[in-house]
Amino acid sequence: MKWLIVAGGTGGHIIPGIAIAQELLKMQREVSFISGTRKIEEVILKNKPFKVYRLDVEGFIGRSLKDKIRAFIKMIKAIRSAYKLVRDLNPHIIFATGGYISFPVVLVGKLKSKKIGLHEQNIEPGLANKILSHMVDKIFVSMKESKKYFPEKKVIFSGNPVREDLLNLKPREHSGKGLLILGGSLGARFINELSLKIVPLLLDEYKNLLIIHQTGLDDFERIKEAYKNLIKEENKARLKVFPFIEDMSWGYAQVDLFLGRCGATTLAELFAVGLPAIFIPFPYATKNHQEKNAKILEEKGGAILIRQKEATPEKVLKEIKSLLENEERLKDMSQVMKSHFVEDSRKIIIEEMEGLVKNVS
Repeated sequence: MKWLIVAGGTGGHIIPGIAIAQELLKMQREVSFISGTRKIEEVILKNKPFKVYRLDVEGFIGRSLKDKIRAFIKMIKAIRSAYKLVRDLNPHIIFATGGYISFPVVLVGKLKSKKIGLHEQNIEPGLANKILSHMVDKIFVSMKESKKYFPEKKVIFSGNPVREDLLNLKPREHSGKGLLILGGSLGARFINELSLKIVPLLLDEYKNLLIIHQTGLDDFERIKEAYKNLIKEENKARLKVFPFIEDMSWGYAQVDLFLGRCGATTLAELFAVGLPAIFIPFPYATKNHQEKNAKILEEKGGAILIRQKEATPEKVLKEIKSLLENEERLKDMSQVMKSHFVEDSRKIIIEEMEGLVKNVS
């Protein structure tokens, strides 16, 4: 059976697509992948065991008129390219993880009567997925609270697929506590600037603390150089700085606490590994979905929510130190996070979609 997965824009869209592709390859299915042309898409999809095709598309929301016209022209070209790809690859199933990259492929798939699945990672979907929901056969949601936004008969609660390596974490390489600072696949300037203020203080105070910081591609050199002047020589070995962490099974295994944004795929991975979190949601996310994600987890006891406008170095330091010094609370928060993990997410999606296709081996 042949699958075509379309996922792009950010790691939040791409990583669930990769997770499904990995499972399909284990099942000896034929997998092709469509993504965009951004650098982060190239980095995440580098050296993957499936063919990756590129579509050059841009979003419309919040853009100037000139940029909207350019995005519209690119979308028309992308629809023509998607038509050729779908015609030539001739998949039995198209699986899209949302966002503007999905639109041309799903539209063509609908015109060519393909079986199409759509995955929504956040609690409240964006405009693209609301439109696409009327063209697809099945809609898979990561959180039960999302069901009300879609046609009821199509919706299936599947959870958010995570990469297989997160189910088998690498060994822990140190005996102390660990903090992971992560702004998401694209990085987060605010998180990076905040880290420059709090990381030196944390390393000074906690002599057994390891800090891992993913800066994002664009900010890496600047932050790395800044740390050189801020971190005492005796503390530098306990700070690991990366533009993008490819081996997250190693990264999560080293830490006890997460600090960063609250994108849906980050959430799914934190659920999988049971990692407590301090969330500083991106305040300009579509429909403020990151704060909505974080608020639910705070109410259930798995995370702490600090809005960006309130995230002073003093307040964030206080919360980090409080948790690092409270082993029982960390354990309780970990159990809450783990309770949200849907282990069979990949299996649910694949079985539901393949059940729509008849007489194909």
